[in-house]
Amino acid sequence: MRASVPSLAALTLAGVVCSACASDPGPGGGLLGPGPLAGGPGLFVSPFGELFASEPGQPWPVGQWFAKADANGDGRLTGVEFVADGQSVFRALDLRPDNRLTPDEIVLYERGLDAARATIPGFEGQGGPVGRPGAGYGGMALNGGAQEIESRIPPTPVRGPRAPRGPLAYGPIAAAGFFNYPQPIKAADTDTNQTVTAQEWSLATDRWFLALDTDRDGVLTLATLPRTPLQGLVER
Repeated sequence: MRASVPSLAALTLAGVVCSACASDPGPGGGLLGPGPLAGGPGLFVSPFGELFASEPGQPWPVGQWFAKADANGDGRLTGVEFVADGQSVFRALDLRPDNRLTPDEIVLYERGLDAARATIPGFEGQGGPVGRPGAGYGGMALNGGAQEIESRIPPTPVRGPRAPRGPLAYGPIAAAGFFNYPQPIKAADTDTNQTVTAQEWSLATDRWFLALDTDRDGVLTLATLPRTPLQGLVER
């Protein structure tokens, strides 16, 4: 049984339905995030910010994203397929469309992230802007694993504010992705002007593929993809 995916209209004040949410995003996935996750959640954030969920005991939902992006279903995600998946997400977020994601479009996505984060035990009451460093593990209880691992991290003497630490230091959205981005869409905003252009998105897509293609064969497989921090924590 897969986790449910709420509609964009239910999660945004504008009630705008994006194209990716109107179509089938794949099993358990969507731009806006999963339904309730409890008792060892399976949560995966794709390189392009899509959220996928699985029920406890089910395979980790990275496979859902991979199957969606692997257009010909041959178990090999090529650079062309990776780029196509990224472009489909960009088009879904570019509601005008004008080949750029502006702050008002990005904030709709952020509301979806807030809603997804609120379904994860220990993070239900956390508000504030997406991307704000979380407080350690945020009280998340994964069969005691978080507390156990956190207790093994030796204290580091520092002066002034301490940097966040641990697998969930920047919150579950960051930990559920490959690159530890609290806000995946803004990660493409290289000039930090609060707008992501089509060119910035294309360049970011290339960077992310190269970062994942560690053996430089031009193909990604499930076996060669890294485990996310959240996946490693839950599996332990």
